[in-house]
Amino acid sequence: MISRKHFFMLMTIGFVLSVFVTDVMDENLIKYSESKDGTLCYYNKDSIKRTSETVQVFDILKFNRKNEDWKSWVDLCINDSNQKSKQNCNRLSFVKNLNEINCKEGTYRIIVIVLYNEKSKILDMSSLKTSMTNIVPNTIIEELKNRVCK
Repeated sequence: MISRKHFFMLMTIGFVLSVFVTDVMDENLIKYSESKDGTLCYYNKDSIKRTSETVQVFDILKFNRKNEDWKSWVDLCINDSNQKSKQNCNRLSFVKNLNEINCKEGTYRIIVIVLYNEKSKILDMSSLKTSMTNIVPNTIIEELKNRVCK
């Protein structure tokens, strides 16, 4: 019999896999930022779900090279993965996040993070239960907010 914890984890994985079927170069992706190190940021316009004050949206961070952004995500992968998966973390190619943004209050949180290799295989996945955080000015998340909270 599956424990409640394992059941929840399997359900979360199933949900994420069903939602993250969009390929990185999908036509519904809109580029909203590019770092000086070459990290490209996209959001999926078809994934936007609005309520009265909040927006949920999937975004993708695509790494063109092994820069500081890439290294911080690899560190997250290594710290979060089991021993077998850790060796694959250096193959990180892109990250997909499910974000929730409160447009009125200027706060956000990341609900789900999925790390992928160059062949779109999942390296690691985290489901987060964090509280809303203030959006810092002049950041990638502020740029995303400005695009999706119109």
